[in-house]
Amino acid sequence: MSEREPIIARGRSLLGELLRMTQTRLEMLALELEQEKLRIARELRLAAITLGCAWLAGFTLVLWAALALRPPVRFIVLGALFVLFVLAGLTSWIVLRRSLSHNRPFSRLIGQLRLDRASLGHER
Repeated sequence: MSEREPIIARGRSLLGELLRMTQTRLEMLALELEQEKLRIARELRLAAITLGCAWLAGFTLVLWAALALRPPVRFIVLGALFVLFVLAGLTSWIVLRRSLSHNRPFSRLIGQLRLDRASLGHER
């Protein structure tokens, strides 16, 4: 019976360590989820504010050009404004796509899990 007790104690110790590691990883996951949620909410607020301000500025500029200029010049200015707004829209779309592909979610957690596997000798 004395040989079984150290094996059972080691098994309990190993199980306890495994549970502590699992708890730590779950806490890391919860933290990363919270950070990701805050980042997305901030970006959505900024995008909404930017969109509203840009729309109002563009509308005001077009209205000013339509009211302040004589008809021959008005068409040239309105055409130039159209091209400017299209270019600004395309540029902002490209910047948004680049910023969305910047960082993978849960990259720290995945890296930590890889380190855990490597420390156990299961490198891939």
